[in-house]
Amino acid sequence: MLELWMLSSGSSGNAVYIATENTRLLIDAGLSGKRLAAALGEIGVDPFSLSGLLLSHDHNDHTCGAGIMARRYKMPLYATDPTWRAAACKMGPIPQTICRLLPSCGSIAFADLTVETFPVPHDAAGPVGFIFRTAKAAIALVTDLGVVTPAILERMRGVNCLVMEANHDEKMLLDGPYPWSLKKRILGNSGHLSNVLAAEALASVVCPATTHVVLAHLSEHNNLPQIAFETVCEKLAIAGPHPGRRLSVQVAERHSPSCNVRLA
Repeated sequence: MLELWMLSSGSSGNAVYIATENTRLLIDAGLSGKRLAAALGEIGVDPFSLSGLLLSHDHNDHTCGAGIMARRYKMPLYATDPTWRAAACKMGPIPQTICRLLPSCGSIAFADLTVETFPVPHDAAGPVGFIFRTAKAAIALVTDLGVVTPAILERMRGVNCLVMEANHDEKMLLDGPYPWSLKKRILGNSGHLSNVLAAEALASVVCPATTHVVLAHLSEHNNLPQIAFETVCEKLAIAGPHPGRRLSVQVAERHSPSCNVRLA
């Protein structure tokens, strides 16, 4: 069994729960410790049972609760070397006994789960994407990136569940109130993925083994869940159905647990 919960998703805070029979991981901790514990409680998970906390990068919407969660629940905290250096002052003191180094491109093994990491283009310190793999199933988690490179597409191929950033509708962003400097950052190659870019990437990697797509990290001001959903579904339909495939497409909620996926 390989299970996913999106605990919170968006610029206001990101956290993902990944579990197998013998491993329970929290991916990112972009909420307060109290809110993270409450979200885990909503899905019936005791924070003390977590095997570890993995950080994708150093931005506050992924790390603001990391220090308190690691200290309070005495869980190993994994981050790349650049992320450690950039986030250390924000997270507060972490006991050396629970500090772990996450490779920027490599893998780490838990009891019945392998976590593969790979670099993604984002204006952060050492940002990574993830593949969570058991003997029978795999989930890709790819958010906070400005462009999907061929190397990233190759990593995403063949998995059963694709969690993909669909941050903004480009027209809403350009017509919106953000200053031009921020719009340029979001639209840049180290910014965030538009609905269209996410849809194109998904259409190129969805295969007969893919049963679930989860759209994540939607902008509160420059996107709408229905627009993201329709943009991706239209592109996937254009890409053509695979015989016998039943594909679920969901949009992650901003403030509450959602998109529970259970794979064999």
